[in-house]
Amino acid sequence: MDAVHKNGSFIYLQLWALGRTANPDVLQEEGGLPLVAPSPIPLNNTSPSSTPPPVPRALTVEEIGEYVQLFARAARNAVLRAGFDGVEIHAANGYLPDQFLQTNTNQRTDSYGGSVENRARFVLEITEAVVNAVGANKVGIRFSPWSTFQGECD
Repeated sequence: MDAVHKNGSFIYLQLWALGRTANPDVLQEEGGLPLVAPSPIPLNNTSPSSTPPPVPRALTVEEIGEYVQLFARAARNAVLRAGFDGVEIHAANGYLPDQFLQTNTNQRTDSYGGSVENRARFVLEITEAVVNAVGANKVGIRFSPWSTFQGECD
């Protein structure tokens, strides 16, 4: 990082969570972590010879709050401990925050599903927590609103 700063540049760490795109085998290797998503909708399997994709478990509201705090902790660790200049929240390309935004991966009926305001709630809560953790001038966010990558945006 010193070399980057010495040359007058900046270095940001991208914060993301996989949600339904996670590899279940890797989750098992990490202590049996569950495959989770906003709703129990699997990642589409494009190969006809492949095994059916696993169905993720819908996150509880309590778990959603835990994810928000994990993003904030990761931001603090990156900026305040590791020396990054800031962080970028990855809310694009079919990963967990994007899964909440999209109607084809978010079929929730609670305060995190349905209307665009509700579907945006998770990303907005992450953003607020991360900004509170490291300051607004150290936070960026990435969106891909019409991307079809990883089965998003029908």
